[in-house]
Amino acid sequence: MEQGAQQMLPDVRRFIDAVEAATAARRAAVDTAAEKYPNRYGRSQDAQRQALAYSDEIEKAYAACSDVREAAWDALKTSGDPLVRWIAENCAEYPMEARQVLTALPATLNELDAVAEVGDWCSVWNAFRQRAIDAGVVPGVTPVSQARKAVLDLIDREACCPMGQASKRRISEALDALIQEAGTDKASSTEARSIEATA
Repeated sequence: MEQGAQQMLPDVRRFIDAVEAATAARRAAVDTAAEKYPNRYGRSQDAQRQALAYSDEIEKAYAACSDVREAAWDALKTSGDPLVRWIAENCAEYPMEARQVLTALPATLNELDAVAEVGDWCSVWNAFRQRAIDAGVVPGVTPVSQARKAVLDLIDREACCPMGQASKRRISEALDALIQEAGTDKASSTEARSIEATA
């Protein structure tokens, strides 16, 4: 579910273009090699020679493609977007899933959750989701403070079973509401004292 070129982040667009060009070049090289060595099957000396030459060209084509992909991925590590840079530095072992996240950007956390769900790789996403949040690289999401983490950990220990990410998110939202309410109450109390003092 890749976005159009006009929506995709520029660094990601360059990455996708480089990978697609390298893949197309590899396919063309494979097709050319197949046409160049049509008699590579068989046991004759010529067939064996062609088979070796064909294998050599295929190996070179795949190596060239791999080099371009690796260079394109490394270029993402210098991206100006914190999440793109974090993905490039931490998610290389999951290239297909990482590409789906990258091509969905810019996106909210909920939109990225949906991408993972549609792609049926929530387990992979969950393994990196909280790490990205803790690193402070997810747009619109504030990393969990140590105090809040301590509250969630305490709830985890006191509960009958560990909480999932959705439960922790709901509790965090409840804590946000509580903090906001406490702040409002404090402001109202301060204002009331100020009025009393000037009365």
